[in-house]
Amino acid sequence: MTALDNLRDRVRHWWSRDAEHMVYHFLPTASAEPVPRDSYLRLWIGDLFIAEARRQGADVLPALRASVAMTRPDGLRGVRSTVWQAEPGQEAQGVRSGALTGWFPYSGGTVSVQACLYAIKANDSLRLAMEVIGALTSAAAPALASVAGLGEQLAKGIDRVEAAIEDAGSGPVLVLDKDYAADSATGALRPGHIVVINTPAAAFDVNGLAYADGRLTHHGAPLDGLDYLLIEIQATRNRDDWIFPQLDELFQAAREAAARGETERLDRLRRELLALVYTCADLTHTDQKRVAARLKEELEEVSRGVSARGTITSIGRMVAERGLPNARQVAHLTLSDLLD
Repeated sequence: MTALDNLRDRVRHWWSRDAEHMVYHFLPTASAEPVPRDSYLRLWIGDLFIAEARRQGADVLPALRASVAMTRPDGLRGVRSTVWQAEPGQEAQGVRSGALTGWFPYSGGTVSVQACLYAIKANDSLRLAMEVIGALTSAAAPALASVAGLGEQLAKGIDRVEAAIEDAGSGPVLVLDKDYAADSATGALRPGHIVVINTPAAAFDVNGLAYADGRLTHHGAPLDGLDYLLIEIQATRNRDDWIFPQLDELFQAAREAAARGETERLDRLRRELLALVYTCADLTHTDQKRVAARLKEELEEVSRGVSARGTITSIGRMVAERGLPNARQVAHLTLSDLLD
């Protein structure tokens, strides 16, 4: 069994053991449901709170370890794992924002969310371990769709920390282990807020839960006396970030070759760039074509001396300044068309 398996199985064990002692609820939003191959998903920390942190102040800090996995219909799986810790001075506050993933294309498959919320002692060695893991996960895991899985060595590090926490008898204050799919009756994949509260479900009225202005409330009052976690599932067809460092580096090299009239180098770089964009796993099928079409046009204009704007230094700047063609304009665009 791999460390990745250990991580998944440990959270599943905690969830099955503690689920009846916790409230799980889903608050849907009015956003449009994701469309396979044409929509992006993103998971976001909406709010979280550790009751013990409010009571003990800086002696206790909330820490969250979360993994998001997307299993496509063809069986391929991408995993994003992250660790978040409150800074000193934030221990008695809920968290209003924090990305668990960037935007990733929705394939029509299953999105699995695992999360462990810890109360970490401020002077505990486990805090340092969580900080190290947090730095590693942030650096090692790009967008969800572009990785086949969390690195085994990194997973081993996380596994050792969580095993030590469990052995010390101080496991997470609450956990989450849920799968969401479009065809699921109980865990339908749609925009909304996943709510987990550390209190017995039988004695809690979930109908009183609401999320507004960045806060989770119950019958209009803050949940300051309970540990809780709120994760938002967001969906869009129009992503608001276009950060692709590897593609940007290639784009800049191609622009420079075009501006200098280096025909052979430009052709090589252009073909490589357009092929990578057309098959980019971090873009929807439609956006692969839209971005590739605009890149081809931009490079052609630079080579003719028509567009020498120095401000377009990345795909993000290109989209911001020039926009993208609409979906119908590129619907029948093939890779062969781009490379001609």
